[in-house]
Amino acid sequence: MRGLSGVLLLMSCCASHALGQEAHSPTYPGIEYFTGYSAIETNDHIFQFRDIGPVGQLDFDEKGSGFEAAVIRNLSRYLGIMGDFSAHLSLNRFSVPLTTPCSQALCSSTQEGTINPRLFYFLAGPEIKWRNRTRITPTAHALFGIAHSTATFSTAGSVLNLSRTDAETGFALALGAGFDLRISRRVSLRELLTHSQAFVGSNALPSQRVNSIGWSAGVLFH
Repeated sequence: MRGLSGVLLLMSCCASHALGQEAHSPTYPGIEYFTGYSAIETNDHIFQFRDIGPVGQLDFDEKGSGFEAAVIRNLSRYLGIMGDFSAHLSLNRFSVPLTTPCSQALCSSTQEGTINPRLFYFLAGPEIKWRNRTRITPTAHALFGIAHSTATFSTAGSVLNLSRTDAETGFALALGAGFDLRISRRVSLRELLTHSQAFVGSNALPSQRVNSIGWSAGVLFH
């Protein structure tokens, strides 16, 4: 009887030790990686090109595409620090009116021109996750950093060949929310909706601000 009691006591101690280790072990991944597609809807922007002047009515989502990549360092089960990079590339085609001297007086003609606005975000900030017993984990984030916009005006033809670039950098912030859908131990599908502001006014137009609503979807690796 004493031997049996000793065995039971030893088993109890081992079980308690194992449960204690499990309770103190992290129940969340230390680092997570996200990559996916990103789309934005922005207001119009004005670029200031040398030798051309301001060109407006441009946005960063016209016939464009984008992508997003992020690294999340989880500090606890519910709080992490997120570093995020996103790029949005678009293209605007239009006719450039030209006036050239000819035999009579001045002749008018047109040729194709392009402007390719591009908007890049470099952001970081806290991310909150509501981890639970289901496969769906709601998330929210507040990110701060810088935005860089650039655009190149170019036209090439028999009358004129010209290329000019305008680049602007300024403060940016993004507030967003979404959810992670776990499909395996190492992989989840992530979807986010974000409102961003980028202060990227040029010297000629210092008060410009790009407001955007963004949607991202991709894969989150744990």
